[in-house]
Amino acid sequence: MESLRKKVIDIASTFFGKKITYDTEMGDIDEWDSLGHINLFMAIEEEFGKKFPPDKVIEADSIEKIVNLLIEQQEKDADENR
Repeated sequence: MESLRKKVIDIASTFFGKKITYDTEMGDIDEWDSLGHINLFMAIEEEFGKKFPPDKVIEADSIEKIVNLLIEQQEKDADENR
């Protein structure tokens, strides 16, 4: 989980050009507005090779929630492959 957390923080920091932490939420920085949120998710989906439903994207409005969403998806994928 720690490497996943670091990867998401690195993606967001690079994307927004700002220091991002696990506690950063949408709106904490000017660049993370609604358009920035969609573009961040596009970068995350590309990096991880995953697609998320729009309702999940809207709900995941913090780094912590994005990491948790990715963990949920990994667990779901693992269950489907059993």
